[in-house]
Amino acid sequence: MVRSFRRRYIVFHIVSPDNVGKGLLIKMIRDRTRSLDEEEFSRIKPWLVYHNDDWAILRCGHTGVAGMISILRSMDGAVLKEGKLHIRVAGVSGTLRGAFRKYVPEKIRAGRHYREER
Repeated sequence: MVRSFRRRYIVFHIVSPDNVGKGLLIKMIRDRTRSLDEEEFSRIKPWLVYHNDDWAILRCGHTGVAGMISILRSMDGAVLKEGKLHIRVAGVSGTLRGAFRKYVPEKIRAGRHYREER
């Protein structure tokens, strides 16, 4: 069986300001992707799957990774009430577990079920 839609997980770090809410991130991503045409949006299909105060993981289609990374980079420098938003893309992985293991620091993932079993 060949799947035409494969998922990729983009891990990004919110450098500043502190405590950017999940709702605000979703709204900003939705506003940026709303201007895309239907074909481009169907390649990306963004979905925020994990968020804490500093780290977030976004799921998208494998053909839309480059487009989604450019959208995230365009969000860098946006002016919010709390200050300027600074986002750094940490990396891309094919699985959620791999994204946690490779890019999210140990102190953040210690309480998650995605950590490696010992």
